[in-house]
Amino acid sequence: MRRSLAACLAMAFAATLGAAAQAAEPTAPGPGPYKVVKTITGDDVFWDYGTVIPEEQRLYLGREDGVSVLDLRTDKLTPVFVPGKQVHAIVPLPGGRALFTQGAVGLATVFDRKSGKVIRDIDVGKKPDGAVRNPKTGEVIIFDGVLNQVIFVDPDKGKVLARIPVEGEPDSPVLDGKGRLFFNITDHSEVAVVDLASRKLVNRYAMPNCQDASPLAFDKARGILLAGCANLKVVGLKASNGDILGTATIGKYPDVIVFDPLRHVFYAPTVIPGSMTVIGEDRNGAPVALANLPLAFGVHTDALDAASGRLYVPAGDLKLVPGQRPAVGAGTFKIFVVDVSHTPAR
Repeated sequence: MRRSLAACLAMAFAATLGAAAQAAEPTAPGPGPYKVVKTITGDDVFWDYGTVIPEEQRLYLGREDGVSVLDLRTDKLTPVFVPGKQVHAIVPLPGGRALFTQGAVGLATVFDRKSGKVIRDIDVGKKPDGAVRNPKTGEVIIFDGVLNQVIFVDPDKGKVLARIPVEGEPDSPVLDGKGRLFFNITDHSEVAVVDLASRKLVNRYAMPNCQDASPLAFDKARGILLAGCANLKVVGLKASNGDILGTATIGKYPDVIVFDPLRHVFYAPTVIPGSMTVIGEDRNGAPVALANLPLAFGVHTDALDAASGRLYVPAGDLKLVPGQRPAVGAGTFKIFVVDVSHTPAR
């Protein structure tokens, strides 16, 4: 979870919970064909990004005290497969390895996915958070929301290769597969564009009237970016030039938006009122809210197994105190398994 979002959540809990929920619900569509088919319980620790590795049939979930692993075949949840401190992103690597970022200690950690054994720690900054791997070079690109840097790391040698300063807090990296990196600058509500070959910031796309742009997802086939805003909306943009294609209404405080390449829709869970909005695109590429599935207050990230048509959405009764990391109420943590296989053709 990003610094700005954590602060917003605390303020929302204290002052705007009821108003935000009421504002989010009137225009929301119904649940459509989406339903929760299973609920998996676990111990009560705050969570962040999730990553499904389909060939292993495992979900890796970052959390305050390490990396959890859910076996998707048996539903067995291992609460702490690898210990860590404020784990955020989990990035699969070749050779049965993965890397995760530890925001509390400034490390990126490479581990063996079979055993959970730590291979190396890499000192990367102050608060590493979001991360993505460039498959063409093998580098992992990590965002630091305190140093406001984009950091290029060689996970095999354990070396920092380059740092790009950013005016603002970077969030939610996505690659276009053509040599460009896109990400939100949360506190400026802009989408930044980096040329990977030169490792230079080459463009910034403004998003007027978008507050605290945190999540970003990408439809590669159509070249459309979808940014989530704290003020009840998503914004669609052309990746080629930043032209705004339109907006759609969602709940308040999204953190991760996932694009489904098989069904050509986006899944956006939001803390308030605690639901998952399914977003499509019209013929011009503008976002359209197709369905809204009620889940539970506090949902904010999700992970997709596209082949099986299952979306995994963690939830818990968040306890929010200004200036502190969120906690989870006793006996409330769970992972919703949502069937998305019946998405209508578009």
